[in-house]
Amino acid sequence: MRLTTFTDYALRVLIFVALKGEERATIDEIASAYAISRNHLMKVVNGLSQAGFLTTVKGRSGGITLARPAGEIRVGDVVLATEEGFALVECFDREHN
Repeated sequence: MRLTTFTDYALRVLIFVALKGEERATIDEIASAYAISRNHLMKVVNGLSQAGFLTTVKGRSGGITLARPAGEIRVGDVVLATEEGFALVECFDREHN
């Protein structure tokens, strides 16, 4: 099984943010830590936010935090939310349910 770069980055973002605890992380911090394009990370963070994994706050004192406790975030759920057409078997395919 191969994951896309988007999913790889999504998992890295979640790990980074989880390690910050209650403190907000910024896209610039994450981009610097992993040597990832800031523009690409913005798309990843937006996707994770829309999927309910992250909470974002815009502005000068803004940043990113987990939308729920780290223990409640499953890797499989992140992969399913970030990979398109990732149905290993037909029952995983949202279009056939």
